[in-house]
Amino acid sequence: MRIDDLDPADMTEDQKSLYDWYATGPRAAADNPFKLVTPDGRLQGPPAVWILSPTFGHALQKIGGAVRFGSSLPPRAQEIAILQVAHHHKSPFELYAHERAGAAAGLTPEDLKALADSAEPAALTKVEACCFQITKQILKNNKLTNEEYAEAVTKLGEAPLFELVTVIGYYTMVALQLAVFEVSPES
Repeated sequence: MRIDDLDPADMTEDQKSLYDWYATGPRAAADNPFKLVTPDGRLQGPPAVWILSPTFGHALQKIGGAVRFGSSLPPRAQEIAILQVAHHHKSPFELYAHERAGAAAGLTPEDLKALADSAEPAALTKVEACCFQITKQILKNNKLTNEEYAEAVTKLGEAPLFELVTVIGYYTMVALQLAVFEVSPES
């Protein structure tokens, strides 16, 4: 990383509050497919950078929690979109984390390979296929045509489409933060 790893013993109260969220909150649950606190107690992934600004870090963890745990999109569909963003931005930590989360949500090794190759995985549900296509178009064009929008609303609904666009935007922001600060998964 381009920044020094912050030891929990050296954190301010605000930083410690943010740290504790990742060390004890839902992201620290035993069944979570990836951890954001390493075995030696250091933050990894986005929180390793967010700790620099606890005000932003707390806001981003709330958004991230809503995106990750509060979406009405099926988990496989959401992971398909996140992995497309991760591959698009060549984000090592997002790939590390969400290949595990995708597998936990039911994506097969063949599905993960297809996504790595920018191809639509086989045997997707109608919703998953729509999420794949919509994500592909947004990453390519930064928008949807009237026809693409109408098809997405028909297949997903307006609220789930809004959630999908938010997932894409959130993980794009995270990918940029990780790239600028050169945050990679723990080796």
